[in-house]
Amino acid sequence: MNQGNPNDKILLMSLIQRTAMFTWCQLTAFCVTLYISIVKTTVPVLPSHEPKFDMPMVNVTVKERNTAVLPCSVSSLGSYQVVWTDQVSTLLTFEDRRIIDDERLSVERPYTRDWNLHIRDVRYSDQGIYNCQINTSPVKIKTINLIVQVPSKILDHLSSTDVVVREGETVTLVCNVTGTPQPTVTWYRLSSSSKGSEKQSELCPGSDKVGVNGEVLVIHNVTRFCGDSYECVAYNNVAPPANKLIKVYVEFAPEIYLPNKRIGQERGKETILECTVTAFPHAVSMWQKDGIKLTTSPKYRVEAYDEEKNKLTLSLRVFNIQDSDFGAYKCIAENPLGSDEEIMYLYDYAEQYKSSSTTPITPSTTLNPYEPHVHGQEETHHVYVKSTASHEHKLSMNKPGAWSGAKDPGQPRIGIVVNEKRRNTASTYRVQRLFVGMTLIVYFIVMILL
Repeated sequence: MNQGNPNDKILLMSLIQRTAMFTWCQLTAFCVTLYISIVKTTVPVLPSHEPKFDMPMVNVTVKERNTAVLPCSVSSLGSYQVVWTDQVSTLLTFEDRRIIDDERLSVERPYTRDWNLHIRDVRYSDQGIYNCQINTSPVKIKTINLIVQVPSKILDHLSSTDVVVREGETVTLVCNVTGTPQPTVTWYRLSSSSKGSEKQSELCPGSDKVGVNGEVLVIHNVTRFCGDSYECVAYNNVAPPANKLIKVYVEFAPEIYLPNKRIGQERGKETILECTVTAFPHAVSMWQKDGIKLTTSPKYRVEAYDEEKNKLTLSLRVFNIQDSDFGAYKCIAENPLGSDEEIMYLYDYAEQYKSSSTTPITPSTTLNPYEPHVHGQEETHHVYVKSTASHEHKLSMNKPGAWSGAKDPGQPRIGIVVNEKRRNTASTYRVQRLFVGMTLIVYFIVMILL
């Protein structure tokens, strides 16, 4: 090539430019190919439809200690990922893998589109907002509100225990409860006697609700009839309900009741004397005669029987009754609040029967004040009572001098004079009053007609 020829220089420059352009095109093609390959491995291929949830928000209610299932169903997910976060945005799971160190959590997929979060042995502290998220731009979120219900529970250390009070005082019973939702407390009185029968009392009705609902029950001016077991029941519609029994003991002084004030028996036989003692605390009870305490011996037998709560019967059996056994027997009961005593008399039944059968009977007569007394128009009737030891004869009112059932004319008789008005006089007086009344009625009728 001739260096002095200008055409040769132009040809060389053209060749260099073509070579440089070819080299740049090859480099550019390589870079584009490399970029495309990198993009394909890092950027997801957008599907024809965006992923979406079945519903935006769900409330899930579960009982404590059960398994909570938080549903999340996604359609058209493609190559996007699903994650779960809690109310403080803590990452719980990534796809189907657990991230936090809590073995109670897991992602369960019964179907391909499901990404359900399971929380086993759920606690009240687990309650709150949970989010199921898809890493789209912008991020799609489904919110689940977890509500944990806690059954009713009674806090024993903040509630009342068994109480002992005296009559007239005020009793306050407390039943402190907790639970979600807030429980309702209802009070019941469990009133049953020792024999199992239901007791009824105007002051403290039994086997029914007591007062209104509430954690505090107040009984003012308590009486012995209020001493029983009281039950507080807490319930918030989450089974099971909680209950607590609180016993109320009411102290009062003894009271003695005698079924009979007097009892009769014959010599040589036996009899039983009984008294009923009601008290709390239980009283020291005894029988006395002539100031001497009677105990079980060949002559006496003392026994006590429980009748009902706070009530017992103290019986005294007396064997082979003699004259010295007749008289007053005293039943005594006492406790720290007071004492009481009652007296029962044992008398000789044979002597009492004999004296009553020989006593003459003297009936009395009362004139009728509404019948007019007409002097000189009286009839005298005699009533004779036969004096005998038998009670089989009855009084009789016959004509003067008559004796009903008298077998022996020689027996003494007691005559009683009874004044009785003549019936014809009374009948005449009634007719007169009737006539005057009819006359007045006729007079008024005539006056009205005129």
